[in-house]
Amino acid sequence: MDDAWTPYAKDALRSVAVIHHPTATPYEMVTESADDAVDLSPFVAQARQGASEVSLNLTWHQELYGAAQPKPGEIIEIRLDGRLLWWGVIDSLNSYRLQAGARTLTLTARSRDASPFWREVRRVTDIYPTATPLSLIARDIAAALGLTDEEIRLPVSSSYTVHSNTQMADLPAWTMLEQLYGPEGRAPMVDARGRLKTISRDCSRATDIALTEDRIESVTTSRSRSPITAVRVKWLDSKLTRVEQQDQSLAQATITAGFFQREQKQEISFSDDFSQRADNTYLVIKQSANSGLLPVCEEEYSQTTQTGGRIVLSTARWVPGLIGVFLSLKAAAALPDIAPPFGGPTAPTGKIVYGGLELAVLLVMASIGTGIYEVNGTPYDFVHGRNTTEAYNSAAPAWQSNDVEIENDFVPNEQAAQAYAVRELIYQARSESRTGLVLVDDPRIERGDLLELPDGTRFYVTDYSRDLSRGAAALLSVDGFQV
Repeated sequence: MDDAWTPYAKDALRSVAVIHHPTATPYEMVTESADDAVDLSPFVAQARQGASEVSLNLTWHQELYGAAQPKPGEIIEIRLDGRLLWWGVIDSLNSYRLQAGARTLTLTARSRDASPFWREVRRVTDIYPTATPLSLIARDIAAALGLTDEEIRLPVSSSYTVHSNTQMADLPAWTMLEQLYGPEGRAPMVDARGRLKTISRDCSRATDIALTEDRIESVTTSRSRSPITAVRVKWLDSKLTRVEQQDQSLAQATITAGFFQREQKQEISFSDDFSQRADNTYLVIKQSANSGLLPVCEEEYSQTTQTGGRIVLSTARWVPGLIGVFLSLKAAAALPDIAPPFGGPTAPTGKIVYGGLELAVLLVMASIGTGIYEVNGTPYDFVHGRNTTEAYNSAAPAWQSNDVEIENDFVPNEQAAQAYAVRELIYQARSESRTGLVLVDDPRIERGDLLELPDGTRFYVTDYSRDLSRGAAALLSVDGFQV
């Protein structure tokens, strides 16, 4: 409800002005500081203003030719009795017609939030830590749209982020705002003065405006679709839950062991990005390094962290003795040969010893082993569980089932999810039954207001329109549903 206005009396006369702003900015319109006003009132044959759209039929002779003619992207302002009632951006010009020396043109202007910049351009927010107020994120989104403090009337949110590193991505700004305020039962709206605010979707709250009998001209009711019978809200649990996968291969390694090094150590990770956790890991030997002529090492494995482990091949202790054997080879080469005293063949003692030691060294060198290993285990992760909370109409028959599913990761807990589901079920079920009111004009009425009729019936406003043509009665047509 816009408290800046007061309701009109029945049969009151209204003074309407239609102003064209060829160069003004949205900020100048919100702050009412634009100085480029061009009065189009003398050329307006018909005018109708709604919550988010204005339609004008202009008739002129030569006054709106060339640069004087309104163009898409420029601003149209509606003033009522000298006060700003509504402004919007020209969206289209059509039905241009030349007839009996007069030119006619139909002009449509829409509120600023109807543009693709708000509704279609996909965006990415900053990353926010746990316990960030959702209203702070909403204000950052509004600032990314170019809005200043004077153009933002968003309420302070009582909700906070419950997940670490929260980020919204690949969504239009309007969808982001709907998700932020949805769990609180609110929806974004740009009011008639171009300010971003929210409206309540709670049908059980207090009445905004009570109508008396003399202000009601007519009431019409119609049903357009079958009512919603159930609403399911899908949301992420704030608590992390451990989820285990099936036992599987986590890492592979190929290691060569031999006399050249006492230990061969290889660190392994359970994933390429070092992020996969695992438990109950163990070593599977596909090919042992001891599969050669001699067993040259011991093969061991141990898990060192949640995301990795270590394979160690320890060369047998006798292998370092090869260094002494190599030295002995040199010493053996110096042993003298033994010749018999009375002739005959000579006994080559040094060569025999040298050959034996050389054979031992060659056998060990030939026993260098290459092992192929695999680490198996149970991978696991900590994830936020995807919960589903459902509210349904228990009195609705099964054949009339009509469900709606809402996904929102800003629901903090089960209690909030239940309230969200119940509120949306009531709103969407009742909104299928449309009601129209014709009232004595009341500029206070906005979308989202709750009106109360004299008989106690309450009415939720979803849209409204008024005829601002010359001589039109001071009436307001309101669309909505009974609550």
